[in-house]
Amino acid sequence: MNIDTCSLIVEVNCSVWTARKLDKATTDEVVTAKSAKAKDAARVNKSLMAGLPHLEQIQKHVTAFRTFVYTNTLPWSDSGLRLLPTKNYFAFTKRVADFEEGFVELVDGFCDVYPQLITAQAFQLGDMFKRDDYPSVSEMRNKFAFRVNYMPVPSSGDFRVDVGNEAQAELKATYERLMQERVDGAITDLRTRLVEHLGRMSDRLTSDVVDGEVKRRRFHDTLVSGAYELCDMLRVLNVTNDSKLSNACERLEAALSGRSAEDLRDSDTEREQVKSQVDDILKMFKIGG
Repeated sequence: MNIDTCSLIVEVNCSVWTARKLDKATTDEVVTAKSAKAKDAARVNKSLMAGLPHLEQIQKHVTAFRTFVYTNTLPWSDSGLRLLPTKNYFAFTKRVADFEEGFVELVDGFCDVYPQLITAQAFQLGDMFKRDDYPSVSEMRNKFAFRVNYMPVPSSGDFRVDVGNEAQAELKATYERLMQERVDGAITDLRTRLVEHLGRMSDRLTSDVVDGEVKRRRFHDTLVSGAYELCDMLRVLNVTNDSKLSNACERLEAALSGRSAEDLRDSDTEREQVKSQVDDILKMFKIGG
């Protein structure tokens, strides 16, 4: 399967006002009070929105969005670009639109009350408050951004520069090696996600013997529901149709078929059977149970 025909590159750029400002006067006070010889021995940064939840709500929203992106895409480059299977494009873009709408609402709400928040900070920051530290409302809006761009995955046949046939062949070979490294990295990321969840399952389904008494380890329902969700996601993200991943997901779903988290809590037999099968799947990746 050619990655360039079944995937897109996703570029995400979300920015939020940091609301932090270096306080030079307080920094000098700290350095002097501690008898530090080097002037850069300390830096005191003011939190311009200290004690207020408004900006934190926007930051949490962006964090949730980035988590969504990382969960539903694959790593592609050191610069943060992600790989999105085209079969997941419409579902992905719909959720992106929801996140963007929520982002705009939060930013609008913040900017609407921003002048009042500045007044409140005069009390919160005391002698550290300086009105000039705060941008105007119009400047503030420019400190927030939510952009998602989609680009095609280049193919090795896209080299059209006039560098001669030999150089073109070398460029193509170099790109193909890089492409393979990135594909391998993406599949490794998928295997890591699966192995980590299997490892948690194996650990949580283990029973301990304490003073001759069997103690069952506790776990949340998401240990089971999350396994199903992960398998669904891996099928979408498995752009190379990696057979080991596909087989592992099939075996995991078969092991859990007809069993709920409550069943595994209540029955030693059910728990031991599932753990045994989970450990067998882990061995596929050369990791013991």
